[in-house]
Amino acid sequence: RYPVSMARMTGGLTAEDVRSTEFSKPPLGKRGYDKKSVDDFLALVARRLDGRGHLGPDDVRTIVFPKPPMFQRGYDEDEVDRLLDAVVATLER
Repeated sequence: RYPVSMARMTGGLTAEDVRSTEFSKPPLGKRGYDKKSVDDFLALVARRLDGRGHLGPDDVRTIVFPKPPMFQRGYDEDEVDRLLDAVVATLER
């Protein structure tokens, strides 16, 4: 469950929205994004939304996550990308 649709209604994401986000596994046959890399970056995003840190919209737009280790499935790429789009929109406000 992730709060992207809620962000559209409220006008932006909060740090708590980001911290409470959970992603699905990618479809079978896909590896998705490495979980630790996504989690570490989202911790920086939450810090920024708390008013600390210096991440900007371009930092979020240009982040590239590695694939998880072989034979592991990470996070669904589409879900992560939708959350990042909402983060960019929030930071641009």
